[in-house]
Amino acid sequence: MDTKKNIFKMIIASFVSGFAMWVVGGLYHNLIMPAVNENMHPHHEGLGITLIAYILLGLLMSYFYLNSKNNRDSISKGIMIGAIIGILWVFPHGLTMAAVHESSVSYQITNTIYHIIEQGIGGIVIFGTFRYIMKK
Repeated sequence: MDTKKNIFKMIIASFVSGFAMWVVGGLYHNLIMPAVNENMHPHHEGLGITLIAYILLGLLMSYFYLNSKNNRDSISKGIMIGAIIGILWVFPHGLTMAAVHESSVSYQITNTIYHIIEQGIGGIVIFGTFRYIMKK
């Protein structure tokens, strides 16, 4: 497959999936969590940098999606890459923070499960974006 076309696909997929994960994260952290946990409060600082971080995460996920050994485009491939990235992105750092700041390990596990879902959604968006671009 053409390298320029693959780079174009990765860039488009990273923006679309990054934006989708950013929206899901905003809904979860600023609407859902404050409604169910009185210790959590909505915050709006750093949204632009957070969006950039999600786009970079989408780029990493798009790269792995495009270069996985399974060359078939599939929704399960997107979910699997998203879930793996969700674990790798959050869990080691969360465990370190739990140890250093003596916070709850169970919270870190719950947070990782949430990120498996969030990045899984990003993987689904990557699959959909690649499939849509392939038709063009």
